[in-house]
Amino acid sequence: MNADIPFLRCWVRQRHISKSNGLEEAYAFAIQSVRGRALGFHCMMKTGAHYRNVPLHALCLSQDAPDRQPEDCAYWDCFTSRPAVTVFDYLRDHECTALLPSGERESGVYLFTLDWLPDDAVHPGFTLLPEQNKCGHVLSLASGNLCMLPSNKVVWRDGYWCGNDPHPEKAGYVAQQAIYHAESCDRDFSKSDLYFY
Repeated sequence: MNADIPFLRCWVRQRHISKSNGLEEAYAFAIQSVRGRALGFHCMMKTGAHYRNVPLHALCLSQDAPDRQPEDCAYWDCFTSRPAVTVFDYLRDHECTALLPSGERESGVYLFTLDWLPDDAVHPGFTLLPEQNKCGHVLSLASGNLCMLPSNKVVWRDGYWCGNDPHPEKAGYVAQQAIYHAESCDRDFSKSDLYFY
């Protein structure tokens, strides 16, 4: 249910972790994924306390970031309790436009990507269905907040490859629905005892 992330200096909105208001400086250093719940973070607080399962909307990267609710920061709860975190080198520090659940567009920068493995083979949930499976790109937003968005809600920008005002919605992309296999019933290599079969 836990996975390391590139550590992130941030502030935690104290009302989510104490009886106080205001912000406390922290480092978020891991995530916590529980199926059906909002993404949580492990944070080392400035006081020396390690606080776990701090929700995404409780973190901010600037002290004047506007307050958010869980549904403002992510479209989906966690799919399983087996997260996998990847920092795609190609996307590292890449600028983008985040298409937020509110319908707003906000500039952002890529931090890392969260994927989910099936909890078990008997109950894989949506993770094995191509039309349902989603990753979550965690982004630092210009407002100072964080968000976690699926690939179809992030428009990547750069001055060289796709430009600074791309419009992928005009390309007519559709959700992936096929499952492909390299192996077929027409060929069977397993019965040969030749080394170079």
